[in-house]
Amino acid sequence: MNKISFVILFSGLCFSSAKAQETEFWSLKKCIDYALENNIQVKRQELQTELAEKDYTQSYFNFTPTFNAGLEHSLSTGRALNTELYRWENASQTFGSMGVRSELTLFKGLRNFNSMKQSKYSFLSSKEDLEKTKNDITLQIVNYYLQILFDKELLDVSKSQYEVTMMQVDKTKRMVEVGNVAMGQLYEIQAQAATEKLNYTVNRNRLQLSVLDLVQLLDLDSVGNFAVIQPETLAVDYTFLPASISDVIDNALINMPEIRGAEYRVKSSEKSLAVQRSGRSPEVYLSGIYYSRYQNDSYNPNDSTYTYPLIDQLKDKQYSQVNLGVSFPIFNRYQTQTSISKAKIYLADSRFQLEQQKQVIYKNIQQAHTDALGAFEKYLSALEAVKSNEEAFNYTRQKYEVGLVNAVDFSIAKNNYSKARSDQAQAKYEYIFKVKILDFYTGKPIEL
Repeated sequence: MNKISFVILFSGLCFSSAKAQETEFWSLKKCIDYALENNIQVKRQELQTELAEKDYTQSYFNFTPTFNAGLEHSLSTGRALNTELYRWENASQTFGSMGVRSELTLFKGLRNFNSMKQSKYSFLSSKEDLEKTKNDITLQIVNYYLQILFDKELLDVSKSQYEVTMMQVDKTKRMVEVGNVAMGQLYEIQAQAATEKLNYTVNRNRLQLSVLDLVQLLDLDSVGNFAVIQPETLAVDYTFLPASISDVIDNALINMPEIRGAEYRVKSSEKSLAVQRSGRSPEVYLSGIYYSRYQNDSYNPNDSTYTYPLIDQLKDKQYSQVNLGVSFPIFNRYQTQTSISKAKIYLADSRFQLEQQKQVIYKNIQQAHTDALGAFEKYLSALEAVKSNEEAFNYTRQKYEVGLVNAVDFSIAKNNYSKARSDQAQAKYEYIFKVKILDFYTGKPIEL
């Protein structure tokens, strides 16, 4: 019992704390800005862009020579050559060397130049991929945001219908009490009220799920104090819809990041092919070394008791060398030709990807425009249906209040009116969302 009491008390405190929190209202712009800054998918794509930028930066350093220093110290025991006396003897020796080495490729079929260009286009395509990810998140947020507004409107419709029915329940009770209608009619209208209360509960739960979808997309911790701002004016205006989609398509094919990214990938594949072809080119290289050595048993041949100090050995045994060479590729197990063939395939595939992306853009715009036209026509029809069903419902309600129609006819008229209002709201938000998609492809900022 103590545990149960503690759980109840703790739950009550948590509930009171949650209620004490003020509701935070989020606008569409605030949702979009927050998601673009905190969404994990966006952050991961930003990391991929940073990796591509590092590769691009590295491609510049590939033009520079290498420069390395080394130190080696060795210990040998047994029969070995005494390099000072040039004779073999059994002894334990310690010896070593230290120096630097540098190499520079002077020419390799413009490999480094083409690699730099390839890295550049890969970096640019990665930046466009980041923009596309942001655009996808933005459209998702707009969709979820409008879904919440739609569910709120449906909830208001079901609430008003339930309130109207409850008023009729009260009137019917009074009519039963004075004997104007039978008890069965009260039961019928009460059943209708119970059904509408269920619809209200279902719509309320649907709204909560829609809010949860948006909260999860934003990666927020809780939905307890989250709410969206209802726009002051969110009307349907036919002038918002472009008469022709040709201008929308032309603009999208130039400015959409997925198109630009695909174009950069084609250029990157072209440079990749040039890089692979450089494998057939001879390599001209320049290298140089400078080192000195030492040995523990080094001594002066004229004085066997004198041993070279380490500093003197390093000064006297210095060695330097500069090399200029040319390497000709003759046969490397067909690897160069295979790499060239694969690069050609990748280039062809990247061109197909570009054409495919253009087709996707065209189909999306065409579908959005067609859906918007259909939704607008549906909205106009829904307006007429709402007006007609509202008049029919008011007329039926007046007849019901004086006992000329039963509760079944009243319920049918009210359900028809409720359905017409729901269809109107659905067409309205569907039209608005499709128009926002067309605005997005046109380059206009998405606002409500």
